[in-house]
Amino acid sequence: MPPKVQDLPTASFGLLGAPGFITSHHVFFILAAVYLIVVHRLRFARANTMQLPFTTAGRPLSSMTTQEAYEIITQLQSLEFPYAMNKARSVALLKAGGIPTMSKLFAVTGQNNIKNAGRRATDTEILLRESQTQKRDSERYMQAVARMNYLHARYRKAGKILDKDLLHTLGDGALEIVHVIDKEEWRKLSDVEKCAVGLFHYNLGEDLEIPYTPLKSYEEGWEDGLHFITELIEWTQEYEKEVAKPTATGDHYVRVYVDSATKKMGPLVTTFLRKVIGSDLDKTMRESLNLPSPGPVLSVVLSTVVATRKLVLRHLSLPRPSFLAYQSLSPSPNSNGLYNFSHGGFQPWYVQPGLWSSWSPGAMLLRLLGARKPGSKGDRYKPTGYSLETIGPPPQEGKGVEEMRSMVQNMKARVAELSNSAGLRKRDKPNRLG
Repeated sequence: MPPKVQDLPTASFGLLGAPGFITSHHVFFILAAVYLIVVHRLRFARANTMQLPFTTAGRPLSSMTTQEAYEIITQLQSLEFPYAMNKARSVALLKAGGIPTMSKLFAVTGQNNIKNAGRRATDTEILLRESQTQKRDSERYMQAVARMNYLHARYRKAGKILDKDLLHTLGDGALEIVHVIDKEEWRKLSDVEKCAVGLFHYNLGEDLEIPYTPLKSYEEGWEDGLHFITELIEWTQEYEKEVAKPTATGDHYVRVYVDSATKKMGPLVTTFLRKVIGSDLDKTMRESLNLPSPGPVLSVVLSTVVATRKLVLRHLSLPRPSFLAYQSLSPSPNSNGLYNFSHGGFQPWYVQPGLWSSWSPGAMLLRLLGARKPGSKGDRYKPTGYSLETIGPPPQEGKGVEEMRSMVQNMKARVAELSNSAGLRKRDKPNRLG
């Protein structure tokens, strides 16, 4: 029996299959193909440009200057990997609590409690961000470093903060940048980028007056930033294996900074968050912080999420344009002469109330989870902003201004002396770079 007239289109599609569908939607497929080609061409353009002076031009990594390292770091955290850089900073700060001497110090200061934890974490993060986002010869960078030096000074003098603990904290900052990007981002860091991260952390460690004597090449110096960061990471991992042990103060540290964030969501959410955080740590630090292993099921779920994100960013997403560069710190002071912070959390410290800070999708999601709205409770969360001369725990707020000014002047003299030299070279100083 001949087919009915109305059956012919169905039969035709069945015979032609995908080619027929593509032909009838050729404009869409042409545009999609062009888009994928553009993504393929542009995705690595920024990375290739950063490497160009040291690949095509043939310059050795030892010739990288502090300014070049700053420019590379800026692109990594504002354009290439803002998510990973933020996460690396958070994980490194958490891991400080896994070192017994550090967690004990946090406990005895009286600031390691639910009332003060939010502000302390934000203040620490801001000082780190200021040092990572400003040029080394800028006033803001020097003020941030001087503030950290002042806040650490009395504890270092009393032997409550060890030089090795500070070196570990510096090393964890470098380690987690490399680890998180290589594990979770759409591409790994190049040697040029690792060199820049190493040079940045070397300079920061010098400005924080952290001795590098425990590192293997301390006596002869390091060839370049890549050499330095490799040794720093190796030493950091060995130090964790040596000293990181479960303690009551370490457990309390996690309960204050992790459990308090989910206390209104129930124990199931808290347990889930602890496992997610545990998945970002190795066995040594996970046990030291009394965090559980994620288990096989959650590990598969998290791995799938990471793999999917990598695929979408690598093959389907255009690079972030410069006009959408991620920026969490105000580029200039506000009308009060203070700086605002835009990386909101459950407590909106120093966040200026506004349409986006209050009603963006991220801000609304945080409030659904129990976060405070920027500007709520009046001046409780200091929406007018922060000053780098006074930021810190309430007992230290406003103290040390004169000491900091002296530190800034010393840094200016040191940076001016090195301004025209490559970033890594041997110096007649305690820390040596080849």
